[in-house]
Amino acid sequence: MPATMAKKYHALLNWRPNLIGQFAISMLLSLLPLSLVVIVFLNALNKQLAVTQQIVSDNYHVTKSFNTLKQELNSLERATRQNWVLKSESLDNLIVDKWQTSLQSIDELTQFSSSADYNANWQRLAHTLQTAHTQLVEEKQQQADLFLPISDLVAELTIWLRDVNAEQIKNNQNELSSLQSLFINWLVALIPLTLIVGGGFLWRISKRLKGLTSVIDKLGQGHWQQKIAVHGSAELVELGNKLQWVQEQLHVLEQQKDTFLRHVTHELKTPLASMVEGTDLLSDEIVGPITDEQKAVLELISQSMVRLRTMIDSLLSYNAIRTSKDSLSEVEFSYLINKINSHFEHRLSARNQALQWQNNLPNKPLALPSELIEMILIQLISNGLKFSEQGQHVAIDLALEQSQLNIKVIDHGCGIKEQEKTQIFGAFYQGKHNKDVTLQGSGLGLTIVKESVEQLRGKLSVEHNEPHGCQFLIKIPITINQGVN
Repeated sequence: MPATMAKKYHALLNWRPNLIGQFAISMLLSLLPLSLVVIVFLNALNKQLAVTQQIVSDNYHVTKSFNTLKQELNSLERATRQNWVLKSESLDNLIVDKWQTSLQSIDELTQFSSSADYNANWQRLAHTLQTAHTQLVEEKQQQADLFLPISDLVAELTIWLRDVNAEQIKNNQNELSSLQSLFINWLVALIPLTLIVGGGFLWRISKRLKGLTSVIDKLGQGHWQQKIAVHGSAELVELGNKLQWVQEQLHVLEQQKDTFLRHVTHELKTPLASMVEGTDLLSDEIVGPITDEQKAVLELISQSMVRLRTMIDSLLSYNAIRTSKDSLSEVEFSYLINKINSHFEHRLSARNQALQWQNNLPNKPLALPSELIEMILIQLISNGLKFSEQGQHVAIDLALEQSQLNIKVIDHGCGIKEQEKTQIFGAFYQGKHNKDVTLQGSGLGLTIVKESVEQLRGKLSVEHNEPHGCQFLIKIPITINQGVN
């Protein structure tokens, strides 16, 4: 039994609603205060409407009873005046009944309200009627002036009753207006809360999706060791598990591909070395003399083997880029410039070419992977020299702008056609040019540059260089916390 309870408690803790459930909970939380306010307002409005109905009903009955009382008093005055002349016994009995009916009507009027002022006015009328009744009926006085106090008080009470009814209606209208204003104020106060709750739900979803986007970006960059932990709704957690599975599969495929490239390139070197050695033996006529035609064939074979060796080296470099993730070191550009000049020294002398450096960087190391920066420069410079004629130069500009390294490599060769700008960065693509190029490349140079720039989260673009040639522009961000100003 305790184990079952523990499982239920663990399941309750790990329970994650789906997106529909989260949306429903969000809507419930946002609409609950609003619903409570509406319910309270409707209840208060219902009570106020009941009060209004009661006021209207009481005013109607009071006005009706008072009007009836006034008619009875007028009839009583006329009957009394007539009886003074006729001296009728039956008329005397009728007058007595009307006096009793008038007094009962006043008693009924006092029952509509418990207000002291309200009852005091009706008591005044009852006392005035009682006094007139004593003088006219019991004392048998025949004076018309005895009805004047009744007429004056009735006229006064008519105005008073009208004012009382008007004040009750006005107070009731004020209560309704106050209730309406209070309801509007609550609505205005709750609308931001509703928006905050709904916006919070959207923000949570957006935040989770941004986290997934970041994970996918890292997967695209080859960060196979990252731990994918997605929190939130059941759908997002399931998607995170699927991404974890995809990451593992991609990691396995990447390892298999790297292993394949590494084995193939190394295995190719062994027979290639034998071929080079055999070709050299034949060219040196160690195994016997050869004809001029055979020398031409051997020279063609040698050129092909040189190109094959270049392709193998490029494949090794290409594979090194994809396997050297998160490598970070410092670059001393003054040292790197000397190293690259030494690298191209014999090639520059052979074709009477030159490298022109414009170094505007601060005299301090930059926190960047030195191997990648060196590879980028070597590949771009090699590409520029290959497509430049003898006696021409390749310009390299280095600058730092707002924590961003700008590298520009400019040549004066045959340039790149507009329709080829989107293809030259593809693996093994050999661009078309206007002149014969004696040094054939592997077709991986610009692909290596593109991969290296993407590894550094930079941007690579190519533009036409007037009047001829092309220029490659690279922008690599350097974060402030790495110590670069």
